[in-house]
Amino acid sequence: MNYPAYRAKGMMIGSGPVESACKVVVEQRLKQSGMRWTKDGADVVLAVRCALLSNELGRIERAARAA
Repeated sequence: MNYPAYRAKGMMIGSGPVESACKVVVEQRLKQSGMRWTKDGADVVLAVRCALLSNELGRIERAARAA
């Protein structure tokens, strides 16, 4: 990767923001004390949480109608 070019454009090159986002989206909801999730259940909860945090409430409404 051409790190100097990305830095010159003001782009992030580290993994910190992605790791932080994972912590906010995943760990704060799925890794609470005593919680157990199936893969399908976790996928649904994370999809809703991502839509909420991204302020994309239409995605939740469409998913609810499809269910």
